[in-house]
Amino acid sequence: MVRPKRIDLPFTLYHVFSRTNSGNRAFLDRRDYERFLEYIGKYSSLFSFRIHAWCLLPTHFHIMLESTSYIGLSEFMRRLLTAYTIYFNKRHMSHGHLFQGRFKSLVVDKADYLLALSRYIHLNPSMTLPGVKPEMYEWSSLKYYIYGGGPVFLYADEILNWFKGKGSRYAIFVRKGLDEETKPPVLEQRFVGGKAFARRLKRRLDIFNKITETGAETLPPSMGSRKVDKFEVERAKAIAKRIAQEFQCGFESLRMKRYMRGDMGKAQAILIGLLRVELSWTIRQIAKYMNLKNECGVYYYLKRLRVDESTKHYYEFIKRSLTY
Repeated sequence: MVRPKRIDLPFTLYHVFSRTNSGNRAFLDRRDYERFLEYIGKYSSLFSFRIHAWCLLPTHFHIMLESTSYIGLSEFMRRLLTAYTIYFNKRHMSHGHLFQGRFKSLVVDKADYLLALSRYIHLNPSMTLPGVKPEMYEWSSLKYYIYGGGPVFLYADEILNWFKGKGSRYAIFVRKGLDEETKPPVLEQRFVGGKAFARRLKRRLDIFNKITETGAETLPPSMGSRKVDKFEVERAKAIAKRIAQEFQCGFESLRMKRYMRGDMGKAQAILIGLLRVELSWTIRQIAKYMNLKNECGVYYYLKRLRVDESTKHYYEFIKRSLTY
């Protein structure tokens, strides 16, 4: 069966989930759960996603998130899963892919299924872990909905507004799902919603693809078809200027010359490393920005950054000194 093409649109609600490759645990203790949430916070901020709900279970996870002004779902999830897998393998002395190769994503009809999907996600512990009460489960966002608090990246207001801002009322709504079928309907392996919603989404996708194919709202033109935020272009310039100041060179020369040696090569590796962690750009976009022939050049510099201790020292120093 052909896998459906991933839908990635601005101002769209998603349900994303993934399981481990072999059925082994993805989270072995508190530190693992906390690190995964830390990465959710980091990359949702970087890609401007709103996190409405989550549930982390021993072998899988669910997240309900919403894109804002530009697309980035695939890159957000790739960064999240890669960062956590590297952390997990290093800490637990394992190797290879931790999660299944392709995460699942469903586009959600927000008008009809925002509340239903949040309830389904928050009830997952009671569905998969015998005897666990959903409101007592530590690694879901439900407790923050009921009792308040929570990390800054949790966007709970929209759902709680349906319950006049009262977590106790939302808790009653969730508990009612224990005696009902709560899994929202899935259409064509891509949509949480009905046929009319699927048709509307497909029309939106066609229009969006036509706009991006013409290059509209794309800055700068050399960086491909994915919309690039003006703010991120300015941030890249600020990073390059800070590195140029440290190495006493022109910041434009860091982008215009390839595979330099000595301090200039070190400065280029630092610039690429910081673009990678500070911006939402893909490897391809970074290669375009740096005037490299292809993505291999980016990986060359990232490897150099990993293995050269002097370059790593400068990288950490400059990263700490960045101000925007």
